[in-house]
Amino acid sequence: MQRHLRGAGVSDAPVMPAGQWQAVLTSMRVLAPADDALDLEAFLDPRRPAGAEPFSAARMETLARLSSAVLADPVLRQDPASVAVAYWLRRSQVSRLAQQYAHRVAEEPDIVRVPVGRVLHMAPGNVDTLFIYSWAIAYLCGNVSVVRLSQDTGIVVQALLRAIDAVAVDDAELRAANRFLTYGHDEAITTALSAWCTHRVIWGGDDTVASIRPLPLPSHASERVFGSKYSFAMIDAARYRAAPPETVSKVASGFFNDLFWFDQMACSSPQVVFWLGAPDVASSAAAKFEQALQAEVARRKFAPPVSSAVHRRAYAFGVAASTDVRVVLEYPGFVGVHLGDPALLSKEVCGGGLVRHVPAERLADVLAFVTEGDQTATHWGLDDEALRAFAVGAGVRGLDRVVPIGEALAFDTIWDGFDLLDDMVRRVRVRRTAGDSTK
Repeated sequence: MQRHLRGAGVSDAPVMPAGQWQAVLTSMRVLAPADDALDLEAFLDPRRPAGAEPFSAARMETLARLSSAVLADPVLRQDPASVAVAYWLRRSQVSRLAQQYAHRVAEEPDIVRVPVGRVLHMAPGNVDTLFIYSWAIAYLCGNVSVVRLSQDTGIVVQALLRAIDAVAVDDAELRAANRFLTYGHDEAITTALSAWCTHRVIWGGDDTVASIRPLPLPSHASERVFGSKYSFAMIDAARYRAAPPETVSKVASGFFNDLFWFDQMACSSPQVVFWLGAPDVASSAAAKFEQALQAEVARRKFAPPVSSAVHRRAYAFGVAASTDVRVVLEYPGFVGVHLGDPALLSKEVCGGGLVRHVPAERLADVLAFVTEGDQTATHWGLDDEALRAFAVGAGVRGLDRVVPIGEALAFDTIWDGFDLLDDMVRRVRVRRTAGDSTK
């Protein structure tokens, strides 16, 4: 993920003459807020006054009410990822973000923070709830947003949009400052929206980034892109093998969340487990781990989609045909692929519940695996000092996050190595005349 800063000064976003938007507006469909009086062409007029003070009480209250609406929805309260969104939006969590923001403001008395302006969010299609986090940060920072969602919205996205609509009914500011919309893969529409925005956020794989990034932004605008990433887990084999049953179950529960939310296709979903220690210990620990993971699958009555089950088996057979591996097919919840030689490990992503197990005698062996395309390393049983040393070395090589197993998909305002709160504001330097005094 990178940010490109483009000049500063007066807005140079083109102001289209009345009616000129029609060529692209007819291909867009507003999903939320529903039935708002302000039409899309008027909303997209960059001359329209908009925005608010960062972390205004009104916007914080809006997100708290959205949290309640998500938890009240019968579909969303059955979806763990949506429940996580609701908890992230709750009043206490937003208040903690506000306190962090206030601390930054206090540390820079010569800086006034203002909204970055008009934010265009290109949401990913593989992680249903991610658009809420991106939008909520922009909203808290006082911005106006357009969120482009895939045309293939599932029941979770549809329910989230219903929750937004429910809150928007009595919230004029929410209606006035946001549009959640969809359209096909249309370069002309994305070009027009890019010309409108002052900050563009692209969530998606490398192909998505490559297709959108060349589309021009106004010279003053900024951008953050989130391309394809790869993630893995690290477990101390000896400690895990000696762990009591309740600890083993807790690790399995956390790994289940990391693995099966979003069908293992989120950038932060682990694809590999590195077992740290002697090879024989690593092998027996991995076997114990698979038994515990299947017990967790059974406890939650989780039945993977048939397409995922077929795909991961076919993929595992392909790997076995070309590489010296041991494939474990006895567990209905997932497929295990055990590699004896770390040098055989590739960074291909199968998803759908395929877990590679790799022995690694030392953290240095894992470090050699890390490249710029890596995002999250989850861990269990490792000492703080060793983790920090690993984070330094791995961070230089490209890794973004080191978090406990069970927190791979926990969203944070620090994402892919950058501070998203900083992205959503501009800093205005204010210096008084030399010799002036204040009382």
